[in-house]
Amino acid sequence: MKTKVDNREFTPELQNKSSPAFQDFEKEFKEQMRDLYKDIEGYHDVVIHELTQGSIVVNYTVLLKVPASTKANETLKTISDDLISAITSSTTCDENCKEANCSFCFNATFTNVTNYEVEEVEESICDSLSLMNFSSYYSPLLTTTGIICISRCDQRASDPLPCVFGTCKLLQGGPKCMCSEKAAFWYRDDACSSRISKVGVAIGVPVTGLVLAISIFIVFLVRARRQKEMYRQVGWGQGVVP
Repeated sequence: MKTKVDNREFTPELQNKSSPAFQDFEKEFKEQMRDLYKDIEGYHDVVIHELTQGSIVVNYTVLLKVPASTKANETLKTISDDLISAITSSTTCDENCKEANCSFCFNATFTNVTNYEVEEVEESICDSLSLMNFSSYYSPLLTTTGIICISRCDQRASDPLPCVFGTCKLLQGGPKCMCSEKAAFWYRDDACSSRISKVGVAIGVPVTGLVLAISIFIVFLVRARRQKEMYRQVGWGQGVVP
C-alpha cells in the first residue's frame, strides 16, 4: 500500500532504516495503524518498505492472517477496500490537520492498494496432520472452507491413482489399487484397468480343444475319401472291377 502523511516533513535521515528518525517514525506509524486497523479481519502488522518525499510518502505492506481457502483472493479484495476506508474515514484529524490528536494526517485521495497476494500453502503442512508413516503420501488441497490433506486415492489430487475395476487404499508402501472380484477375474496391471474373465477362459479352452479335435477329424476324413477315390481310379485302369 501507499499513503501520504501531509503533516510531516521529509528529511534525508528517513531514507536510512537504521537511523533514529526512521525508527521513531516506524514505531509511531505502527501504533497508528494498529489503532486504525483494529477492526480489520485478520490484521497482524505493517512493514514499512520505504519513506519518500512529499510530504512523507509511506510505501508499506499490511500483514494479514486469513483462513486459507479458494476464496482467499476474494477475501483479500474485500479487506483491501476496508484498509483504504479505515484511513479515509479516520476522524483524528480535520481538513487542516490541526486537531490536537492529529499525529498522522493522511491524504485520503492518495491512499491506495498497489497489489495484494496470497502466500502459497507449504506442502509440509500435512506432515503434522497425518500419521508419521503416511505423511509423505499426503498433500494439501485448498477448498472453499479451508485446507484438507489428501492422498492420490482422492480423485481431487493433482495426479490421482486410477483404479478402474477396484478401489484405492493407502498402505504403508503408498497408494495401491485393490482390484475387485479377483475370484472371477485375472488382472493384467496394477491399476486394475484390464481384466480377463476366468469363466470365459475356462469355457474357451475346452471349446478350442473341441474345435481342434473336429478339425483334425475332418482332415483325416477328407484324406480317407481321397485315398479311396484314388484306389478306385487305379483299379479301373488295371481292369479290376471293384
